[in-house]
Amino acid sequence: MWEKPVSHGEILKNIWKNLDLGTLQRRHPFHTPVFGTVCDNQPDLRMVVLRRFWRRPPQLAFHSHNGSPKIKHIKANPNVYYLFYHPEEKLQVRIRGKATVHLGDELAEEQWQSTELFSRRCYIGEAPTQPSKKPTSGLPEDLIDREPTREESEIGRANFVVVTSTVEEIDCLEMNVRGHRRSLFTWNEAGELETKWLTP
Repeated sequence: MWEKPVSHGEILKNIWKNLDLGTLQRRHPFHTPVFGTVCDNQPDLRMVVLRRFWRRPPQLAFHSHNGSPKIKHIKANPNVYYLFYHPEEKLQVRIRGKATVHLGDELAEEQWQSTELFSRRCYIGEAPTQPSKKPTSGLPEDLIDREPTREESEIGRANFVVVTSTVEEIDCLEMNVRGHRRSLFTWNEAGELETKWLTP
């Protein structure tokens, strides 16, 4: 088993640290979690880029094209899931919450201003999952090999949304050859944290 007892507080502190680093470091394992939505009572999964993390109250955020199917899913059913995995720490973190789409509000404007011109190309092009007769990036031909000017990038503002998610529950699995450890963190309606140990 584990060499020494560890409190829920220490485990949560480590989760917060990894989420912080996931927003700051492109090569950090928590930078690109799997994000799950519900569509017609079926799960739908994809990877997203973690852009923001707030601790109080705990929330996560990523950017998206407003025409993406996941935006329609969220508007129809805001219940979502994130899956993070850190291979070196052998740490699996599953986060359940409710998502909100921000378009043209203060948060969306703040995130748009902090988005690099090269990254803004994603919102100038066509919405994801549109049928095409040939392989395509969806970008305008003249922007495939170059960064847009600031003026050109503004075309994408209307398609740019920020998705925030509350953190209502965290299921944390720490893997160890001598025995895994699993803990559950739940925030009740009053925002109070409740903790439990679970069998792995």
